[in-house]
Amino acid sequence: MIQSKPLTGQCPHCGAPAEHLAYHSRYILKSGQTVMVIRCKQHKGTFCDRYGTAFYDLKTPEEKVQRAIQQGLEGLCPEAVARVEGVHPTTVQRWIGRACIQAEAADQKVITGLRAENVELDELYSFAGAKHPDEQESDPEEVGQHWTHIAMARESRLMLEVVVGPRTQESATKLVEGAAKRLTADCWPLWSSDGWEPYLFALTVVFAVLIHFIKGKGPGRPKDSQIVPDPRVRYGQVIKQRMGRRLVSVTRRVIFGVEELIPLKQISTSLLERLNGTIRQQVAPLHRKTRGVAKCRTALDTQTQLFKSYYNLCRKHGTLKGKTPAQVAGLSGHCWTLRELLTFNAAITSKIT
Repeated sequence: MIQSKPLTGQCPHCGAPAEHLAYHSRYILKSGQTVMVIRCKQHKGTFCDRYGTAFYDLKTPEEKVQRAIQQGLEGLCPEAVARVEGVHPTTVQRWIGRACIQAEAADQKVITGLRAENVELDELYSFAGAKHPDEQESDPEEVGQHWTHIAMARESRLMLEVVVGPRTQESATKLVEGAAKRLTADCWPLWSSDGWEPYLFALTVVFAVLIHFIKGKGPGRPKDSQIVPDPRVRYGQVIKQRMGRRLVSVTRRVIFGVEELIPLKQISTSLLERLNGTIRQQVAPLHRKTRGVAKCRTALDTQTQLFKSYYNLCRKHGTLKGKTPAQVAGLSGHCWTLRELLTFNAAITSKIT
């Protein structure tokens, strides 16, 4: 007789609670792994316990898929992973796409409600397809120069938001807006960036306050309403002057906030610039002067978003005493395994004993 633990979760099709779920059957894959089939009494249908994971409907052993994704996260390009695992590069890219869906779901669920004192903003140059593509034969939104915009909480080294796209005002606004959603409502950190002007406008738009002026006793109309940043917003810039490749001077200035209350030493992007080096090393399409360049922006964004979740939840940080950024930020109680990340959306978490 088959014995099983009580089922947890709910039906992914109709949303029925665990009370309406029951064991139906099980089957064994060629790899030797046992897959459990669950029956829902409410809609009278079945689904397996791998539904909603990166391994669903795959005939390849889970260990092989997980090993290929791990190699990609350590900087190997899909072609190199394909040679190691004996599969086609397109297959590896499909596995990465599946893993990215799970990683983004975990990122949206876990990386939220953060309290941070300092948030650093910076961008990393890259391109997809070609640096200077032919305008008549390519899509400018998918091929050409793209920048990886990153927002990071300085204390925990947690990547709050990553936006892959052109270096425009729209990308800067999307980055600041996405990072602000990760913070608690009463959190007003010190934002730091370089001298790129779109960050200033983005902070003004995201934290906008409309001021109305009342007509005084004198003649004439009152002043028109103005949109200004919230008085609680604090923002500083780090201006670096170079002579060729040599750094000549570094100037820090306060843009928003009371200058006397903001120590200039806190205005810094040094840790994020160090993280940029890690990202360029670990994400294959960001390697310099290699053939591992992404063919389109979607492929570049997929691998970058996957590494973001892996870095936050699974990758132990040397300067954080062996903990992950999510642990230091208080968003996770343990260091996630890669399998936990790839099976985050699993409807059923119990297994047959």
